[in-house]
Amino acid sequence: MFGAISTYFAFDRQIALYGCWGRYEGLFSILYYLSLMLLSTFVSDKYKKIVVNCILICGAIQAGYAICQCFKWLNVKQFGKAIKVYDESVHATVFKQQPWILGLTNNPNFFGTYMLLCLSYSIGLFIDSKKVIKSSFYALLTALFMFCLLASNTTSAIIGLIFVVIFVLIKAIKNKLIIKWFVLLFILVSMTVLAINLDKTTLVNDIATTGTEATEIAKGNFDDSYGTKRMYIWKRTVEIIPKHFLHGVGVDSFHKAFNGTALIRKTSTKTILYDKAHNEYLQILITQGIFALLAYLVVYGYAVYRGIRHSIKYNEIYLVLPIIGYLIQAFFNISVIEVAPLFWMALGLCCRNDTNGDRLKMCQK
Repeated sequence: MFGAISTYFAFDRQIALYGCWGRYEGLFSILYYLSLMLLSTFVSDKYKKIVVNCILICGAIQAGYAICQCFKWLNVKQFGKAIKVYDESVHATVFKQQPWILGLTNNPNFFGTYMLLCLSYSIGLFIDSKKVIKSSFYALLTALFMFCLLASNTTSAIIGLIFVVIFVLIKAIKNKLIIKWFVLLFILVSMTVLAINLDKTTLVNDIATTGTEATEIAKGNFDDSYGTKRMYIWKRTVEIIPKHFLHGVGVDSFHKAFNGTALIRKTSTKTILYDKAHNEYLQILITQGIFALLAYLVVYGYAVYRGIRHSIKYNEIYLVLPIIGYLIQAFFNISVIEVAPLFWMALGLCCRNDTNGDRLKMCQK
């Protein structure tokens, strides 16, 4: 309803309905996401793991393609961008081609989020599995997804993963699964060491930089360059929130938020136009208004509550982990049509009424 109100008052209703060019997350896409969530709530407990395993199979295909990009196998298409680095051999700054590992998505950040969702599921199923064969299978998938996440160099996904691992630790302590948690930690650390030794990730340095920036922010230093220029976007976005507080500027219309024009940043070599707030919560607030944001937060909170309740009642944590990871990384990333459907399916699987599952289990008994 709030999306429809935002569309009615939008700067450009056509864009609000169909979405910004290249993003296509207008009102129709939001209705598609909501329908996915609703349909997922009807999936019985018997078939939840089948659905999740299908997601993992698709993720493994994505990961396999990304591995080929990473090691330049099978002549897959390569992507990259030129970055400035200091070459000690010539004592000068030169341009170096940095490869992009993005699987079948359009951006490494999107791929990193995709891998985070798959990794969260595989971690949860690894912890939940009682049989050695299943545990081994999910351990292998965890290793594969972890390596690909590292290769994507998506800092936000690593931050989301940290919260996932912390939640798993709490659950492991409660259920006396510490040995499994240490096995999981060994897998994650091993993949990190492997990726670093193969020079396939820069995330260790990126995390260190993020920690330094977080310390400076805590001191009150909000430099525009922090968060790979995200601070610049966030500061400008916060400044205009009062103008669009109630109904926003229109669904997926961030590029219209600044008096009908886009937020632009000029550098010495190029002009950058931003069409997303690079924070999903700010994006919703500025494009759909405060009431829409509150509605989203209620849905997210309810899904997390149901997922945690399910993990306590049935000792299954795999359903809630992807939601935790995604909601954390969403503070630094954007919603895209390549990944968002998986997240909304995860919400639906968590929101299903437990009583239906109880009846099914009683019938099986």
